[in-house]
Amino acid sequence: MLIGEPNRIDLSSRIHPNQFKAYTFSFILVLSACIMPGCSPKEVKPVEAPVPDVSVQLPEKKKITEFFEYIGRTEAPEFVEVRARVTGYLTKIHFTDGKEVAAGEPLFEIDNRPYQFALDNAKARLKQAESQNRLANLTLERNKPLLANNAIAKQDLDELVEKQLTAAAEVASAEAAVAQAELDLGFCSIKAPIAGRLSRANVTVGNLISNSQINAQPLTTIAGVAPIHVAFDVDETTVLRFRELRRQQGESVQFTHVRDLDQKVLVALSNETTFTHEGILDFIDNQTRATTGTLLVRAVLDNADRTFAPGFFVRVRVPFGDAKDSLLIPDRAILSDQSIKYVLVVDSNNTVQRKDITLGTLDGKMRVVRSGLEETDRIIINGMQRARPGGKVNAVDAAGSSPRAAGSSPQGKE
Repeated sequence: MLIGEPNRIDLSSRIHPNQFKAYTFSFILVLSACIMPGCSPKEVKPVEAPVPDVSVQLPEKKKITEFFEYIGRTEAPEFVEVRARVTGYLTKIHFTDGKEVAAGEPLFEIDNRPYQFALDNAKARLKQAESQNRLANLTLERNKPLLANNAIAKQDLDELVEKQLTAAAEVASAEAAVAQAELDLGFCSIKAPIAGRLSRANVTVGNLISNSQINAQPLTTIAGVAPIHVAFDVDETTVLRFRELRRQQGESVQFTHVRDLDQKVLVALSNETTFTHEGILDFIDNQTRATTGTLLVRAVLDNADRTFAPGFFVRVRVPFGDAKDSLLIPDRAILSDQSIKYVLVVDSNNTVQRKDITLGTLDGKMRVVRSGLEETDRIIINGMQRARPGGKVNAVDAAGSSPRAAGSSPQGKE
């Protein structure tokens, strides 16, 4: 070893290679034995998950009237496309766009001078025909006595009779021409055929209006606004259920007209939360659509305040029967398992249970439960994602206090 070099131990020179391998293997065995579970100083226990907190609420008992709810659309009971019935130049427009008009109110004026001339001409021809008819009648009356004295031939008298008949026909033809000319002259003033609200005028003064243009747009349109119709589709299942409910209440499902049912309908606009507009059913279609399986139904509202306009989307409720005691729960507490609706409830041992329910109508944010629920059931309304059927939970009343379990006594009392 050289001076100044650090002391080094050369194990390879003192330990045989086979011995070195043996020592290494023994070291590995000892290390493996020490890290096995049996050598652990303390056994690790699994950590239990905390019991989740959930909010619960008892069902609300309330008198509710059964109803069916649909989406509908308002329709004008009457709708007219105003068109010209004679050809001529437009000389005047009597209304402003969007005005509400009464039936018979003037809307447009067409230049009537050509039709006035035609009427005068027809009246002159009528006078001429009447004069010819009077002359034919006088001639016939003078010649009738001459036939008895053989002063006139029978053939001549027959010709006079035919002339008299021809003159009378000319009078009738002239009278028809006068009536037609008067009608055309009247058509120059276009009036509202129905009461309602006008659209805008599609023409301006000075344009030639023709009654023979194919696919020409109308001069304007009029839509009736009071009363107004609300049309909606009812599915076949609801129709059958409605009939069954009527049978259960001892009422007939046969009627001459749907108005005989005096069935009330409640309507709400898209921006309304309450159904304050009332009407009655006035039409049910005679067959169900094969493509959709629905039946077209219509209600009528008086719309005296002009709240509705044709084309509005509305919500429609058809109430049925008298109000009866019902259980209501928050709509958000209802869960779905495919087509099955259910809720999670907490029993007296704070154990979660599942209950399948049958739902009824929606009353605001509360849903009617027809079956499957009791008044004393504590329904989970918040924290459903943390609750599992059969698992434990810490039930807290939705109002903030911890409700007593079903069947237990209040605090301070046995």
